[in-house]
Amino acid sequence: MTIQDAICKSDMSIYRLAKVSKVPYATVNDIVNGKTDIRKCSVETIYRLSQALKVPMEELIESYM
Repeated sequence: MTIQDAICKSDMSIYRLAKVSKVPYATVNDIVNGKTDIRKCSVETIYRLSQALKVPMEELIESYM
């Protein structure tokens, strides 16, 4: 599942995801738009995003591997 799929599934905007996960909006936006590779993000960032989206970390990054 891509991060875009997870966002759509959770019915959350990029801005809301950034606020809930406490990950900077610019970072979330760059990940969603492909400017930043999620594989190069810190484990903490991936963890926060996965918690906010209510999906396992592995599921969030598996499509990028």
